[in-house]
Amino acid sequence: MSTTGTEMVDRQRQRANRASNRTPGGRLPTASKRRRPTLAALAALLIVGGALIAGVLAVRMDERVAVVQVARDVSVGSKITKEDLAQTRVSGDNLNLIPADDVDKILGRYAKVNLVKGQLLDGLQTTKSSPISDDKAAVGVVLLDGRVPATGLMPGDEVQLIRIGQGNTPPAELGEAVVLDSPQSADEGSGLGKDTADAQTATMLVDRGDVKAITDASGNNRIAVALLKSGSSLGDK
Repeated sequence: MSTTGTEMVDRQRQRANRASNRTPGGRLPTASKRRRPTLAALAALLIVGGALIAGVLAVRMDERVAVVQVARDVSVGSKITKEDLAQTRVSGDNLNLIPADDVDKILGRYAKVNLVKGQLLDGLQTTKSSPISDDKAAVGVVLLDGRVPATGLMPGDEVQLIRIGQGNTPPAELGEAVVLDSPQSADEGSGLGKDTADAQTATMLVDRGDVKAITDASGNNRIAVALLKSGSSLGDK
């Protein structure tokens, strides 16, 4: 066989080998799916990891303690009933909060301040005896900007109420009082007038004999407040 014939045979053999290595349709065979075991292992790790995270969250939830919560608004001086209270779970780092197991110790006590629905009940916010005794009364006092201490007032503060002088009328002491709740901005519809846009109102515990003079001075926006003592008690704790 000539050299040319030999070359032709070799070429034919090469073509035959190439054809045998092709899949039907002329496509090259795909690579073997070697990554499947790796993907399966990764999926298993994700499942296990998710279970571990869920377990940790469950443990943390178990570490939260049940405490007493206010179920509805309770005004200062009101006796606390079972219907006033609920419970919720919080982290146990506040020592003043009342454990839900001790809720019976709160029933029958009195609110020392106005309690708002949803707030967590602090043991310092209640007292065994009503702060509004037979010789006391709770009155609302209008407080104008510049007539109260710059530091503001807090529940339990002991204050002196002064009637501001006007014309030939000199200023006068109206009596001492205890702040029952923090001053709140007056409503727009309160009828206090344009000059009282920055006015606040606060509930104060006063002697019954002083009620008339205090409410009159408050109604005429003639009251100033002097702080005598911060955080005095409204009753036993």
